[in-house]
Formats: sequence, structure tokens, C-alpha cells
Amino acid sequence: MKVKGLSAEEVYYSKTQPDILEESVERYKDKIAISYFSKDITYNDLLRMVRSISSQLSEKIGKGDVVILSTQNIPQFIIAEYAIWNLGGIVLPVNPSYSERELEFLIKDSGAKLMIASCEAVKPKSIEIITTNPDTFAEISSEYKEKWKINNDCEEMLNLKGNVRGVKRNVLPSDLALLVYTSGTTGLPKGVPITHSNIYASTWIYNKWFKYNDNDKVLGIAPFFHITGQIFHITTSIFSGSSISTFFRFDPDLALQNVENEKTTITMAVATTYRAMLNALNKHDLSSMRLWSSGGMAMPKALEEEWKAKVGDYIYMAWGLTETTSPATLWPYPYEGKLPVDPETDIVSSGIPVYETEIAIAEDGEVLVRGPQVVKGYWKMREFKDGWLPTGDIGKIVDGWVYIIDRKKDIINTSGFKVMPREVEEVIYKHYAVEEVAVVGLPDPYRGEAVVAFVKLKGNYRPSEELAKDIINYCRRNLAPYKVPREVRFVDEIPKTPSGKIMRRVFRDEA
Repeated sequence: MKVKGLSAEEVYYSKTQPDILEESVERYKDKIAISYFSKDITYNDLLRMVRSISSQLSEKIGKGDVVILSTQNIPQFIIAEYAIWNLGGIVLPVNPSYSERELEFLIKDSGAKLMIASCEAVKPKSIEIITTNPDTFAEISSEYKEKWKINNDCEEMLNLKGNVRGVKRNVLPSDLALLVYTSGTTGLPKGVPITHSNIYASTWIYNKWFKYNDNDKVLGIAPFFHITGQIFHITTSIFSGSSISTFFRFDPDLALQNVENEKTTITMAVATTYRAMLNALNKHDLSSMRLWSSGGMAMPKALEEEWKAKVGDYIYMAWGLTETTSPATLWPYPYEGKLPVDPETDIVSSGIPVYETEIAIAEDGEVLVRGPQVVKGYWKMREFKDGWLPTGDIGKIVDGWVYIIDRKKDIINTSGFKVMPREVEEVIYKHYAVEEVAVVGLPDPYRGEAVVAFVKLKGNYRPSEELAKDIINYCRRNLAPYKVPREVRFVDEIPKTPSGKIMRRVFRDEA
């Protein structure tokens, strides 16, 4: 079965991100581009700082060079990103909680030449690093510094005060803009090379679909290093003349206060974010919001119904991948109908195909996507056949609506972040007491799925709470926090196929 989105020729008319920024500055000048803990940066200020940093980095970055950007949601992420794009560089955004082991793989695989990292980020010794301080534009309160366990004592090395023309190289829509890594079938992350043209398509889709305008203020709670934060929050806002309101990282109380105080109007975040905000909701005035949207993981029907009852609006579901540069399906906007639910599975629909996008269901149920926002292939790998991206998701189409039922492989989706079991297993295998391990995702009412490790110990070790904690602590030292198992369960044997392959599904089925 196949279904195609609405026709929209303009989605193919591409511009580069540096050109879009300059056009927006020309239109919106002294309007607010970024608000960070209520400290405002205008479009004019944004361009001035972008030019300053592009001048600063021009001797370090050549066209086509990869630059790692490792920060939470701070203004410097946006400023540095556009500066890198001005120079024809490729931005590799990473979670600042990545371990040195994870970063070293990305550095080697991408050939990155430089890393811009905030104070709390791990800083490998194998690459030149420029530090940037989250307190530069507005100091984070001691309450949240303690809560988030951050110590912002590093030097602000980005030249944010320069008054120069900057450097802007000749960049084409077909040039790479982003290199975003996602989990691969081998257990190692795969690079997704995203062009300026891909970004333009997705940005244009969000802008037209959700009617972005220069009066909108985006509640910037999705991480900027995630494809949702990149496109829905940053590039679509800059393209539309909107304002991005953000505050380092998500906190439900801060988010709700931000909606009430800043009068934000639009956002997109994972389902667990909405659960956290519901738990913290206490007579907050959320009336300024015209669109609540969610992507990155499944949305439970019960959560949709509870949000509608308490807030008064549905959470508009979206579905896409890093490989689709964010949007592939969206709910129609505005939507006045009933909650679109598949009667067979009780799964909430992810919407209909966006402009100029085709969705097909293969014979085995895998969802395939083709469109101007879909990348051509993976980093250092061959291109997708006929432009069709095999998503690895199992789905169905009913009356033009797309329903994502399950995942084809073993990838764990926890709070919107994808975790490859083999990567976690490889770390656990290095623990002194472990003989064999199988890592699976088990249902979790808050995270969607929880990472759980089933461990067979070496003969001279016995199961204990202390040993389980030691294995988890070992993982914390070598993995990003969201990849660390929430639980270690000791077993006598790990089930295997006759050929000796570990059968993870046995643990999932038994659970």
C-alpha cells in the first residue's frame, strides 16, 4: 500500500541556511530571535555574532570540514551552527553527556577537525576544542545547577562580541550541512548526511503545515542536538521570523513557567516530556499555546486523553526519523476530529504524509519513505534504492492515515532516544564479572521502554545487589545516561539459537 502527501512544488526550491538567516535578519531586524532564561537576542544581534564567530573560525574550518557541536539548549549552539554553515562546514551535533569512548568513535568515523563544547561536556584529547559557557548570556540558578549536576567554570572562547563582516563562503543547497549519528544494525552508530536542501524541505514543510509566523514563540524543549530540536525549533523558527525560547535543558516546572511567562505558542517534544509536564501541572496558564506536538516515540492513547482533558488540546502526533530530516507524517492542522486511533491495536495515528512525501508499506510491513527531505543514504555507504528509505518500523495505512505499530529490529526507544542493544552489551562484556549478556527494551510507563540487561556471571561470582549496581556504574562511565540499563537481572543461561546466536526476544516475550 502507498499513499502520497499533498503537492507543493515550492518544497523543491532550495536555499542554504546562511542565505535564509540573512533574509530573515533583513525582514525582522530587531525582533527577538532567541530568548534564553528571558534574556533576549535580536535577529540583528544573532547575525552579528554569527559573523564574528565565522571570522574567528575561518582559519580552522574549511569547506566540507566536520565540526562537533556539544552543548545543551544554549544560544551558542544556534550561533555557532550558523557560523559553521557560513564557512561551508558540516555540523555534527552530539549529546554533551556522551562518554569519551563514544566521542572517539564519532571523531574517527566523521574525520571531525574541531569540537565546540560547553563546560559540562566530555572533552576528548584527540581533537582541538573550543569551550563555551552556558552562563554567558544568562546565569543558570544554583538550584538548577545542583539539580542538573553542572559546574560552568570553563572559559568562554567563542568571540561573541566581535564587530566584523565575517566570512561567508560559497555554499550550495546540495552541500552537506549536518552529519547526525543514529544507531545502526551493526551496533555502531551510523552517520546520516543531511544537505542544506534536505533542511530547507523540512523547514518549509513545518512552516507551511503548522502556519509558523513571526508572532510565534517556540517553546524550545527538544534538545538542539536532536533532529527535532534542529528543525522544528531552530531552522523553522529562523526561516519564519519566530522566536526561540529556551532554558538549557528540559525541566517540567521550568517549561510550564516558560509557557506562562513568555507566552510561547508552539512546541514539539517526546511523550515522556508531556507526562512530566502533566505531573507538574498546577493551575498554570497555558492559553498562549496554539500547538502542542510530539514525535520521537509512540504516544500512549491514555496520555493523549489525559492531556486533552486537563489542557484542552490534543497533542498533535508526528513521525519521522533523522534520515527524513524530521517530518514524514503529521496530523492535519488544525484538526477538529476525534482522536485517530487504530481499532485493532489502539495505537494513535502519526498523521498523514507531508507535502511531496510518499509512504509505502512493504510486503513484510516495513514502512518506506521517499521525499525531498529524505537523505540519499548513510555516511560512507551506498545510496537508498530508488530514493526509498527503509525505516525499520512496521506500520499500516488506514484511510490515508499512517499508524506506526512496532520496530522491525531490536532498537530500544527510551524517552525518544534510540539505543542499540549491542553497543550496551559490548560495554557490559568488559566488566570483570560478566560472562554473557543480552540487552533488551522492556515496557516502561514513563520512558516508553527501559533498557534492561540480562546477565550471566562468570563461575566464581554470585548475584547480588552490590554487583548489579557495580555493573550499572561501569556503564555510566562508558555510556550516555539514556543508554545505561535501568536494571540488571541475573540469569543462569542466555537463550541461543542452534547456531549460537543470542535470542533477545525470549526475554522480551517472557517479560
